[in-house]
Amino acid sequence: MTHEHRSARLDIFVHEDDDASDCTILRKLEAILATQAELAADLASVKDSVTKIGAETSATLVKVAELEALIAAGFQTSPEIDAALAEVKAGLQAVDDLVVDAIPEPPAP
Repeated sequence: MTHEHRSARLDIFVHEDDDASDCTILRKLEAILATQAELAADLASVKDSVTKIGAETSATLVKVAELEALIAAGFQTSPEIDAALAEVKAGLQAVDDLVVDAIPEPPAP
């Protein structure tokens, strides 16, 4: 899914003979636009954090799979390693439980 960013420019001219309610509306509009700009910056920051979490989780999954392969191949691990592996797997499962699984597309009719 791709998203296209679109922007718009709004020029508003206020004449000295306009009443005070027009100025109030303009101040509210400026506040709304400023709030949206702040929200956009916050969302970009959250996106960066989610990307970082995804990369770190993927790297951890690779390491867990490598360790599980070593154990399956007969590599003897200490009880401490076994406990640490169980803790890492439980932590990964906790993260996975927080993230909603992708909803499969319904089959085409």
